[in-house]
Amino acid sequence: MNASVDPAGTVRHVAEHPWFEGAARLGFVANGILHATLGVLAVVVAAGRKAEADQGGAMGALANQPFGMVLLWICAIGALLLGLWSMAQAFLPEKKLKERLKSAATSISFLAVGFTFGRFAAGNPSDSGKTASSFSGELMQTGLGRALLIAIGLGMLVMAGYYIYKGAAKKFLEDLRGSGNKEVSRAVKFSGMLGYPAKGAVLGAVGLLFIVATVQRDPEESSGIDGALKAIQDQPFGPVALIAIGAGLVCYAVFLMFRARYDRME
Repeated sequence: MNASVDPAGTVRHVAEHPWFEGAARLGFVANGILHATLGVLAVVVAAGRKAEADQGGAMGALANQPFGMVLLWICAIGALLLGLWSMAQAFLPEKKLKERLKSAATSISFLAVGFTFGRFAAGNPSDSGKTASSFSGELMQTGLGRALLIAIGLGMLVMAGYYIYKGAAKKFLEDLRGSGNKEVSRAVKFSGMLGYPAKGAVLGAVGLLFIVATVQRDPEESSGIDGALKAIQDQPFGPVALIAIGAGLVCYAVFLMFRARYDRME
């Protein structure tokens, strides 16, 4: 006798399993650690000291700490689990198309971060800035590639605006369950209202660099987050702005820690 198989039911059972959901929350912690380190590196750059203030530099800095390699493996596992959990959400048929696309995008993002954490933990680091420049250089060889780069830059500017709006309007609270502790609730609001605009500022700077680099046909200009932060530093009042962004990224990291505890996971 052949038993019928319900793929959607299987995916739902896995996606809604308490153990899977609980383990996936570790991904927010991993993302928080990454952004906190980025924030510290941004302040280091603002102080005029040499540092690679991007994802690769942050992971390299973590690797150099006591038990850093263990921390990198934990972050890799957490990010990958959250990526897989988000992927499962994208396949749930009862969700709206917009929600499924958002889950798919989140899945790709966290799987990529988890993979990068894993590379650093395995002793095979990569230079994020050089990767971005190389990617841009290849695409700049053709008109279609340049159009794609400008589209990527514009997309990042739109995303930057969304992050700034989400922080200013406190829309991030919609992603969370309420806390009965008033002090915790205030801390969540404070960290989100400062953190989201800082994240938006970084995304906006990276998007602008993509566009400028494409117009000038100079792939060295599109050097990712590190290049964006150092470009901010070179502006009038740049160091002050960079310190504010660094502090904001640390606030965003704090918010992500709260999110690991209070996210609705739905």
